[in-house]
Amino acid sequence: MVSNTTCIPRKPCSIYPSNPVTQSVGNGELAIDLVTVKSNPDSNGVPVVSPHRYAFGCATTSNFLSGLFEGAEGVAGLGRSSYLSLVTQFAINYRLPRIFALELSGGFSNNVYFGGGPYIHPDFSSESNINRVLEYTPLLINPKSSEDYFVDLKSMQIHGKTVPIDTKFLSINKVTGIGGTKIDIQTPYTTLETSIYNAVIKVYTEWAKSENITVVAAVSPFTSCYKSSTLPSWLESGFPISPPSLSFVFPKNQWNVAWWDLFKVNDAVHCVAFVDGGLKPLTSIVIGAAQIGFLEFDISRSRLGFMQPNYMSGF
Repeated sequence: MVSNTTCIPRKPCSIYPSNPVTQSVGNGELAIDLVTVKSNPDSNGVPVVSPHRYAFGCATTSNFLSGLFEGAEGVAGLGRSSYLSLVTQFAINYRLPRIFALELSGGFSNNVYFGGGPYIHPDFSSESNINRVLEYTPLLINPKSSEDYFVDLKSMQIHGKTVPIDTKFLSINKVTGIGGTKIDIQTPYTTLETSIYNAVIKVYTEWAKSENITVVAAVSPFTSCYKSSTLPSWLESGFPISPPSLSFVFPKNQWNVAWWDLFKVNDAVHCVAFVDGGLKPLTSIVIGAAQIGFLEFDISRSRLGFMQPNYMSGF
């Protein structure tokens, strides 16, 4: 990710990369290098070196990777319009549509796909997962944050019950850019404005009581936790299959998330995987990595694709 650049003839091009976790901005240089890619649908194929060169921002500030996952060597920019976004560079170099998909699938490999489907994964067994049947909802533009991916969320449902949310938080202010709902994999767990968070936790509390689920002490950063052995379990052909427990409702359809609204803290405790984002966040709802699973970002058509239901997420 690069905030701006300053190029001096016959000298390195200076850039100012930002760390999305610490929000710090450091010094760096613009570099060009080859990348190793793997073709899809042959997802078991041998990685090959792309014949095209790609631009990268190389941080020269010490400890710049602080806060990133262990082993991480940098941050891949996937913004909507930046020339340094990998989405844009792959689209130009390979004449691909400006589409990318994210697979954050817990026990399976995490992948990024460029150029659109079909999306095939060798670990998937059911026909629906092999072919990745997707539904779509429009992507919105935030006038103050054009690189981010906003969606028109109308409501949320938890185990079939609609969460009472003040709808003013769900719209984007056309002047300030405040409010609305965005997708952000840099956010580990879905983050909610305080009143929305309280309403969500209340619905979960009522559900837990109705199911005779044992409440246990909170585990930071979560506030609502349960004894794992008292949670409902569903089995189908010997495998755990859970019905949708959380739904993000859009104008014409809804994205059902199956069971991954809860985070397994340890073998004994699961917690509601939402975080209080405060009273005045810039964005009311930020859907984080723990609830994503598989998503397609179709920039060329300004739409978001999602599986139905989303079983494949995990964190």
